[in-house]
Amino acid sequence: MRYKIVMSYDGSNFSGFQKQPSLVTVEGEIEKALATILQEEIDIVASGRTDAGVHALGQVAHFDTDKEINDLSKFVYSLNSLLPKSIDILSCERVSNDFHARYSTKLKIYLYKIYLSKFNEPFKRNYYHICGYPLDVEKMQKACTKFIGEHDFKSFCIENPQIKSTIRTITDMHIDVKEDGKELDLYVTGNGFLHNMVRSIAGTLIDIGRGRFDVDYVDEIFASKDHQKAGKTLDGCGLYLLKVDYSQQN
Repeated sequence: MRYKIVMSYDGSNFSGFQKQPSLVTVEGEIEKALATILQEEIDIVASGRTDAGVHALGQVAHFDTDKEINDLSKFVYSLNSLLPKSIDILSCERVSNDFHARYSTKLKIYLYKIYLSKFNEPFKRNYYHICGYPLDVEKMQKACTKFIGEHDFKSFCIENPQIKSTIRTITDMHIDVKEDGKELDLYVTGNGFLHNMVRSIAGTLIDIGRGRFDVDYVDEIFASKDHQKAGKTLDGCGLYLLKVDYSQQN
């Protein structure tokens, strides 16, 4: 039997999602809790792996078990009672065996949070990229349109020989500015994302906003297929996986 879980987590104190020997990870903690409740070794498969410091509000995973879970609400409560308070299982449901948390994905929505301040901001540092430069948000918004559509994002990711194609499609990308003018929220929706892709895009947009690059330079970065041409890859602390959309194919 296959079950789908939706979770949120604060990634600040984890060494990423994927389990690693001798390190505390989100996947490792959830699998331990599942094994305790179900009394069997459980491997979960997530929609994707988030890096150290990255957060999630709607990460999705599936797991298989021979045991039927009759009371799903009680099961979720039991799971959360065993997990660190920085992880919250939001829901659990039975799904068909052809549902796959990774391969059934149609769209993902990421958020990258930027806070404008010349100070250290100790209570925000784990949840935002702190930017000490004034930014031209209008130029950044114009640059966002350059990313929408199907592109080869080789310049905006870490090279991985196991990845067959670096072509991805961005369906929406925009920046929301909060009322105080200090908080910028970059939303990126696409059919798939490469390692460090959103963080590299966010760094490039900041370089455009501070005047280091022109808007049209984005075209040159794409054409170069060279990660060194893109802006700085920002830290994981400002990145959030908001939602994974399966178009109700579960």
